[in-house]
Amino acid sequence: MRELLELFLETRRADLVRLDAAFAVLDFAAIRAIGHAFRGSSASFGFPEAGRIGAALEEAAGRADRMAVQDLVPRLRESIPETGSQAPPPP
Repeated sequence: MRELLELFLETRRADLVRLDAAFAVLDFAAIRAIGHAFRGSSASFGFPEAGRIGAALEEAAGRADRMAVQDLVPRLRESIPETGSQAPPPP
């Protein structure tokens, strides 16, 4: 299970890099897809706050709400630990 958690974290960290690039050009379709990915998988790996923020990001991007997205991006980043050792144990 630890390997799956590490894979999840690596994938979400890569998504955060993609999110920065998408926000820089206001690619709301990409932002929405990234929010959807966080919403769909985060709670299963012990990160319910990342899932809630991902859902809000998905919704804000669907409305092309630049200000809401701008507020949510740092919160999403803070909801995912830098390393797996900082992660809660999987449920």
